[in-house]
Amino acid sequence: MKPVSKTFLKGLIAIIPITLTLYLLFWLAGTAELALGNIFKFFFPDSWYIKGLGFVLGLVVVFFFGGFLESQTFRKWFNNFEQLVVQIPVVKTIYTAIRDFISLFSGQQKGKFKQVVLLKVPDGNGLQIGFITVSDSEEFSNFIAKDQVAVFLPFSYQMGGNTVIVSRENVVEIDMTVEDALRFIATAGVIGTANGEKITG
Repeated sequence: MKPVSKTFLKGLIAIIPITLTLYLLFWLAGTAELALGNIFKFFFPDSWYIKGLGFVLGLVVVFFFGGFLESQTFRKWFNNFEQLVVQIPVVKTIYTAIRDFISLFSGQQKGKFKQVVLLKVPDGNGLQIGFITVSDSEEFSNFIAKDQVAVFLPFSYQMGGNTVIVSRENVVEIDMTVEDALRFIATAGVIGTANGEKITG
């Protein structure tokens, strides 16, 4: 590769993530400003409104909402509301997909990802990183045997993945956090883990 092209490519690789991150942050800020700013104007005189107040209110709302979720009572109300939402056919698909995707990368799904494992590929010539999602087969005993586990295999550089039912002897538990494993898979191992530790079986 020519020096000019190589330098340009380095700059492009550095700028794209920063640009997309800033675009997303500005989009979220603009959405909060528009929505909450209009709500503020509805209840209070327009002369009281200061540009940027909607965004500030958005931060306050998110913070207090997170604080309320620490309360068992409020959490119970929210869970009941969520159960009503997921009963609506189209809304259920959109809401659960967004919720699970965000919680996946925020580390809130550790309880569902029970263990990071290496799964032996069918031809026996390689290993694939995955997550055990079902290790106790009581709930799914109609199709998961006692000596089997459910392993989720995410795709690299895209959303989605496959869930496979395999024998326990075909998986090897590894000492790796869920966050590091997700980062490794999402980037196909290009950026490695956050702490730079090697993957050991």
